[in-house]
Amino acid sequence: MTNFVDERVLQARRKISSETMYWMYYIIVIAFCVKVLVFGMAFEDCITEFIIMIGVPIYQNIRARQMKVVLNDFSRKVSKVSTVSSILAAVGVMAFFMWHTEGRIDPEEIISYAASFAAMFILVRYGFTYMEKRRAKKLESEYDED
Repeated sequence: MTNFVDERVLQARRKISSETMYWMYYIIVIAFCVKVLVFGMAFEDCITEFIIMIGVPIYQNIRARQMKVVLNDFSRKVSKVSTVSSILAAVGVMAFFMWHTEGRIDPEEIISYAASFAAMFILVRYGFTYMEKRRAKKLESEYDED
């Protein structure tokens, strides 16, 4: 006896699994931040969370390339607001970390960190977006030929 599953049910299950994975990922990121920033744990004490935080996006991108799919919607431009807010959040976390560990905030160090982080973040973000847009167009043309 063959058990057929309705496509809508299958899609709903996949969506739930995907959402669950994202929630778990965000909880791990929060756990890592709390362990490091609040409890002052050493990096060695948080290695599992760190491996998961780095490994999940790498795995997703590898699988997307293997399956010849594009995970993101590149039909819209990268928002300048989200780029700036991401940079400001990272600089804020750095300032908090500096204050928490050293008991002071060095404006020179924060500015130096902010400038180097912003430059690298923008370069990587726009670079990957450009590469993925090109890959999406290539895959779309490949699918159109079939």
